[in-house]
Amino acid sequence: MKNRKFLFLPLILSFAVLTLGVFLFGLSRYFVLREEGDALFRVLWETLPALIVLAALGLFCLVYFLLFFVKPLKKMRALSEKIAERVASGGEKPDAVGTGCIGKLSDTLVSEEEELSALLASVIKETDEKATERASRAAARAICAEVAPEKLQLDALTYGVRTSILRSPAVGADFCDAFAIDGRRVFVAVGDVWEQGLPAALLTARLVRALREKIAEGFTPAQALSSLNESLIADGSGAATLFCAILDSVSGELRFANAGHFPPVIAGEPCGFLRMRPATPLGLYADAEFTDETFGLHPGQGIVAYTEGVVNTSNGKEIFGYGRLLSEVGKYYANALETELVAEGVVNAVAEFAQPEEDCAALALFFPAGAQKLLQADLSETKKMRELLDHWLRDDPRKKNIQLACEEIFKNIVEHAGAKSIRIGCEREDESLIIRFTDDGEPFNPLQTEGGTFPYGEGGVGMTIIRRIAGEIFYRTKQNLNVLTVRFPVIKGI
Repeated sequence: MKNRKFLFLPLILSFAVLTLGVFLFGLSRYFVLREEGDALFRVLWETLPALIVLAALGLFCLVYFLLFFVKPLKKMRALSEKIAERVASGGEKPDAVGTGCIGKLSDTLVSEEEELSALLASVIKETDEKATERASRAAARAICAEVAPEKLQLDALTYGVRTSILRSPAVGADFCDAFAIDGRRVFVAVGDVWEQGLPAALLTARLVRALREKIAEGFTPAQALSSLNESLIADGSGAATLFCAILDSVSGELRFANAGHFPPVIAGEPCGFLRMRPATPLGLYADAEFTDETFGLHPGQGIVAYTEGVVNTSNGKEIFGYGRLLSEVGKYYANALETELVAEGVVNAVAEFAQPEEDCAALALFFPAGAQKLLQADLSETKKMRELLDHWLRDDPRKKNIQLACEEIFKNIVEHAGAKSIRIGCEREDESLIIRFTDDGEPFNPLQTEGGTFPYGEGGVGMTIIRRIAGEIFYRTKQNLNVLTVRFPVIKGI
């Protein structure tokens, strides 16, 4: 019984740890969603897998207690009653039946004890090492998926943000975050928590929530980092490296601060690394100082921030390294059709190089990227383009004319250019609105066509009509791509 008691304790401890983990996760999610009306329902829904695991573990503890504690005791009681009856009827005496009833009872209990000990050892090992681990990983992945999704996209006429995260089997807690502060500024952050599993996920949720709150309150990046550092030092909850920045999408000024994180890549021609002052990670030193720095992005430039897993992934012979990182960023930056795929391309390149043992995350911020969308060269995509124009042009009274011109251009590219994909982009340039079509079809300059009509086939909209709607049209080739730029006079209301 004593051995069974000690074997039962790990089960109870596992149940308590999982219960605490689910409670902390639910509490953290509730604070994130507390301003929404259905916050409690969403928290319960998100913790449903963990609650099912808890229920299963609790049921197992109950069955174990009934089978291995209550049942043997009942059996012992029944055997004792039989012995007492034999003694009362003049049968064998207790002290003279070492090989009788008491001996059989002793042998039975010893044999059962050995079998139960072996069985429980394997069951507890399975429960502790597999079930508990699976439940913890499931909870960690659920938290990370909510606060740091693997894909994140923000589009505006003056900037574009893309993120990509590859989670390792151990579930680290690398994270990327981005949100628009107002109509002019956008905030981005990339962090690497020095933990794994559920503790890392909980700390990530805390950092993301705190960063958003501080920036929304008007803190600068350095002030936000200082506040987070004080909080982590106060309760000793962990450490993390973090880079965060605010882009002014009108001036191109990037105000940033760093907490021991890797320097981002400046995406441009050529690509290089952003110079930053040395700084310590969060949660290590109470007197750590964080400084706001600035960098001016030129039109067409951007930054690509990443985590340690990107550059330190090894294939057994060498690491991915900074050289490959620069090469991947430069490759995607040079291809106008794949600019928005920089973050995803970097992470995919790491995965092809070797199986990462830790999380890999990348964030790309471009100025001005404008609102962009990559479409397939298929007439079925016309509806998507029309919806994009509705969103970009909003209530402009000339929207129908602009849509007419753009739909005709799109249709001719699809039917006659032999393209596989078409990127449509919209951005502001000086006092004009620019809509740009980039396709991978055969090179051809429609502006040199005799008669000024579209060369892709009969029945196309004449260039004269499109010029009346648009104002100006420019054509060029870049990296074997056709780029047709349509410039409209400034449009009010966007």
